[in-house]
Amino acid sequence: MSGYFLKDPNSELVLSVDWRAGYLQHDERVSDDLGWSIRPVEDVPDELKVVVQECGAARSTATFEGGIPGRIYMVSSRILTTLGRELERTLMFRVTERELP
Repeated sequence: MSGYFLKDPNSELVLSVDWRAGYLQHDERVSDDLGWSIRPVEDVPDELKVVVQECGAARSTATFEGGIPGRIYMVSSRILTTLGRELERTLMFRVTERELP
């Protein structure tokens, strides 16, 4: 995937990684969720944060809120598989104020 997602700082953004799409081998499943990470992150008000995260046998999902307008974030999901492999997928998004008509 190229480019990035857009996120309004006043709304939530839900991102999912489908590990079956080019990551898991035949008969391989997710055995452990190693969590989502955010880069960059600073200890400032309104900083981007993960508020909900879920992981199943083939998909990881996280809900993000906040974020500093103008900032580009990289968020990564990491898992451990039934074959003992540790996989990571990184997605990018930019926080921007949504203009209403």
